[in-house]
Amino acid sequence: MLDDLTLRRASIAEADKLGRLAFASWDSSMRHIINPESDDALAAERAALELSFQLFCINASPAITVAEKDGALLGWGAREPMSAYISDLWVAPGHQRQGVGRTLLHAVEQDIFRAGYDVSVLETHAENGGAIRFYAREGYGIIWRGVKFSRMLGQRIEKVRMEKQLVVAAH
Repeated sequence: MLDDLTLRRASIAEADKLGRLAFASWDSSMRHIINPESDDALAAERAALELSFQLFCINASPAITVAEKDGALLGWGAREPMSAYISDLWVAPGHQRQGVGRTLLHAVEQDIFRAGYDVSVLETHAENGGAIRFYAREGYGIIWRGVKFSRMLGQRIEKVRMEKQLVVAAH
């Protein structure tokens, strides 16, 4: 599967597709954290969240690394410019647990290392056990747990911050 995987920078023209992919990935594992008062409120919150992902992709496209195979988008990762912070890592639900996320994570870590940082930092929802286990397998350790306001979700959520030393991993 990974033999034919291509990594490249995102373009603004594909922000819509990237946003939909991120939303589908988020929705497959974290939809339960939205507690709407009605079905209409749920639909509105889901639409707003998907739009937030798309707007992020428009603004951050130069910092997004895309994984694709035969022209199909499989996932993407991003880091904040001039920072060691990985802001996003999303893999399409049908392609999870196949090495795409690991390949993307390592590519973003290499970008961070080449920019002069020796650590990589990221945050994820504290209830996202799958992500926490994935990052732990990749050498990340939890350095903080607490509550933060999520602009995308419009609510306070419990998060964990994880960190990895890159010097050893970047040989």
